[in-house]
Amino acid sequence: MKYRFNDRVLFYVDSGTLGPSDLSNEPTPISNPSSRLLLLLIAHYGEPVNREVIFKKVWDDYGMISSNNNLNQCVSKLRRLIRMMGIGEEVIATVPKMGFMLRREIQLEVSQEGEDQFTLISLAPELAQQPLVLVDSERELEAETPVESLIETDPDTAIDVELQPEPDNVPTTSVRKKGWRWGMAIALAGFVFILGIGVTMYTTNSLARQEVFLGRAGSCKVFMSTATSSGMPGPSLNRDLLDYVEQRKAECRPDEYLLVVRSNQVRSYISGVNRMFFVRCTMVREHRLEFCSGMENDRTPILQ
Repeated sequence: MKYRFNDRVLFYVDSGTLGPSDLSNEPTPISNPSSRLLLLLIAHYGEPVNREVIFKKVWDDYGMISSNNNLNQCVSKLRRLIRMMGIGEEVIATVPKMGFMLRREIQLEVSQEGEDQFTLISLAPELAQQPLVLVDSERELEAETPVESLIETDPDTAIDVELQPEPDNVPTTSVRKKGWRWGMAIALAGFVFILGIGVTMYTTNSLARQEVFLGRAGSCKVFMSTATSSGMPGPSLNRDLLDYVEQRKAECRPDEYLLVVRSNQVRSYISGVNRMFFVRCTMVREHRLEFCSGMENDRTPILQ
């Protein structure tokens, strides 16, 4: 069976194709839902078909997911394909708040299988007298599809892409809450980042040590290593440190020196007390390294 619209476009039901009636081009395959939709509109020629009815007859009864998006894409494809084949006016019209219909102004003919003659299909008298408000514009559709996607290579297996419909209205409160949460997350991440930089800078600065020459004690040069400039010894402590080395009669080779390490990073059992570490350092020049070890232990008082 085949149908003819305005003596220009042929719809081959068995093969699910649309083609020009003058046979100037090969028929174009359409998807199974599009074919079922066109047949449904033909069966209700001149009568509006409700969207819910279309959903059931075209998708639901065949185990497919129906949606406004899929229906609008089918209508858009059929409209443009028919227009490309020579019918300028819309064949499928939108009926506001209802669905779609095959326009009453369209001449519809049918030919049975194996016959070349077409029979005109007439509108029912009650439909011809019933006024309708129609919308022809493609802008009424929710989705548009490129012309390249109109052609299906295998009409027996072709299906429309099922797209999830987007919600029509998103509550303003929900949007604001989501924006507020994102803002808080970004602010928290920024705070943690800045805090990390601050801790790194503080730690780096606190660990950056400097060495200061205190003087000579016997054959040894004495240096002090401290973490901050405020930790440098005053004149009195400087003298006591050099006297301590003299009392131990420390002897140093030319490649050695004594180092006093002052630390405020060690927490002693008495708060606010700094510790001093006396070590002997030797330079290994071929490796550009220094090895330091503690001075010999004895019972001589540290300070007299």
